[in-house]
Amino acid sequence: MFDGAPSIDSIFLPMKEMARQGNNPLRLPMRSFLNKVNDLLTSRKNLPEHAAALRDEQFSLRLKAMTWLINEDMDMAARFKELEHAWTEKEADHAVLVANMRFALHAQMESMQAIAGPKLDLSQLDRSALDALGDLQFSQFESALMVGVPNQQAAHVLIGWLHASMDMEVALLMGDAILNEEVNATPARIVALNRFLVNASQTYAASARLLGLVRTAEAPITLAAEPIPASWAKGQKRLADQGLGDWLRL
Repeated sequence: MFDGAPSIDSIFLPMKEMARQGNNPLRLPMRSFLNKVNDLLTSRKNLPEHAAALRDEQFSLRLKAMTWLINEDMDMAARFKELEHAWTEKEADHAVLVANMRFALHAQMESMQAIAGPKLDLSQLDRSALDALGDLQFSQFESALMVGVPNQQAAHVLIGWLHASMDMEVALLMGDAILNEEVNATPARIVALNRFLVNASQTYAASARLLGLVRTAEAPITLAAEPIPASWAKGQKRLADQGLGDWLRL
């Protein structure tokens, strides 16, 4: 069922404009999701725990947004560059947050380019795979992956990558809301957001290399908040020795 399934990586940031388009069929569900994300940010709730509770809704919106993007033929590479430029202009007030957001954005683009090509041409993705997923909930998708991927170690890395992708997406939406002064977040909450974003970005980038989606960087990857754990290198070599990267590409 999932052979050739397209990446369901982060697409919400360029799609925040959906919430502002009166004629967009995803306007209302997107606005509802953004409100939940912003409410979580301004609360005192644990970010990783409560962001995970949004995954079914987030997964459903991703699939619908992917279909809309393919039909609209949007230039995703250009939109990502616009986002990064807008963030950089606000770097003076939130230097650490912007640095971590830019790293996360580059990690996302790297994985998406590995799947959709350097120009992020979404028209090349398999629309039938999106249709096959239908109204599947993310929890059901996870269970299907555990059954469908014969190597359980690879399955766990793949699911960890998907979890990190969704956490990173939520964290980037929160960071974007802070930079654009859409919400009022305390300094302590921004520190918590940085920690959440860093952990998700590290896991995402490392897992993409473990899975063979992108090439291993020659130099260690570092973020503004903390360095990537050294333990991922051993895991990468172990999986590479098993040929899992080649298997997953097939």
